[in-house]
Amino acid sequence: MKGELDDMLREINNELERKAEKFEKMVEKNVIIINEKNFDEIISRNRLVLVDCWASWCAPCILYEPVFSKVAQKYSNKGVVFARLNVDENPAIVQRFSIMNIPITLIIENGELRDTILGAVGEEVLEEYVKKYLKS
Repeated sequence: MKGELDDMLREINNELERKAEKFEKMVEKNVIIINEKNFDEIISRNRLVLVDCWASWCAPCILYEPVFSKVAQKYSNKGVVFARLNVDENPAIVQRFSIMNIPITLIIENGELRDTILGAVGEEVLEEYVKKYLKS
């Protein structure tokens, strides 16, 4: 019994370490992890938030992540918050915004959904949206 508990604790610890590493990498890229616990606080405290809704099994989502991160690096110090939301882990937000396809980027301005970008768009397209909402 003690051996089984030790194995379970080791697995849990390893999983937490993997998640912490992933989070640290995301923060380094100027992208935060957003979830059901912090979503409302983040969108209410920031004028402009772009949320990349994704899943680990979604190939276009994986292709879009470096584009999103690159634009985040360029614009995060200009008053834009870039966040990623795993749709599999946050069903209440998926339902709240009627997300049916991924990747989708939610553009939230002053706490309100203003626009969406459907699909894995290129850097230029994403930047055009950012510029549009920075002007408003």
